Amino acid sequence: MLNLETIYDNYLDMLQEEREEKYKEYKSWFSASSAGSCYKKQWYKVCDFESEPFDIKTKRLLRLGTIVHKDFEEAIKHAEPAENVKVYVEHEIVLPEFNVIGHLDHCLIKEDEDGIEMYISDLKTTKTSGWYQKFSKKAMMRPRKIGHYELQVATYALGMMYENEDKNTKYDDAKVSLNLVYYKKDDSEMKTVKVPIEAIDSAIAYWTDLNDFIEEEGGIENIPPDGAVGIPMQSWECGYCNYSKICKGA
Repeated sequence: MLNLETIYDNYLDMLQEEREEKYKEYKSWFSASSAGSCYKKQWYKVCDFESEPFDIKTKRLLRLGTIVHKDFEEAIKHAEPAENVKVYVEHEIVLPEFNVIGHLDHCLIKEDEDGIEMYISDLKTTKTSGWYQKFSKKAMMRPRKIGHYELQVATYALGMMYENEDKNTKYDDAKVSLNLVYYKKDDSEMKTVKVPIEAIDSAIAYWTDLNDFIEEEGGIENIPPDGAVGIPMQSWECGYCNYSKICKGA
């Protein structure tokens, strides 16, 4: 009997195994997409602790986000770039000084006699509940904070500012625009939010503090949740952490 759910779930497991194999040489590196995460969670990851697997629903949701990302990548590739504009899609960035690697979603760089302009965007798929937390009237009245998503797109900017694909040209003098593009999965509504440029300094501070904490603190494995600043970074993290069972048993 054909069971599409089982077939699809097995397929998702296969894709994950392929991804892990592809990036196994970077197991001891931090992921740019984890910017702003709990220090101890980061430590578990780079030390290759075995994490709890995602449940089936989460795997499917993550895959749905990946599919939407791929569609946008293809759309950008098919678009006609403006004059003097370089287009980067799913581009690898490496920051050895922070032990960070990742892939940005989209980056456009315009270079002419007036200087260099860099536009970086990161696509985020969200459910209605997450959308409401960002764009309800009450949410829009609150001051915008530099959080996980903002630090992530700022980390991608750091990668592009200091080392591009030919490993020689630097864009550290570029005028940078950071953007988060939200896509609501329920009805496909989209909004773009500009991220303050100060997020770049915040990203530098985060990765510097993380590396210093892990190197200098000592005995991080014995620090319980709420036992130190940065463990966790946000109160809700523990409820979604794949290392929570290990951590709570510390």
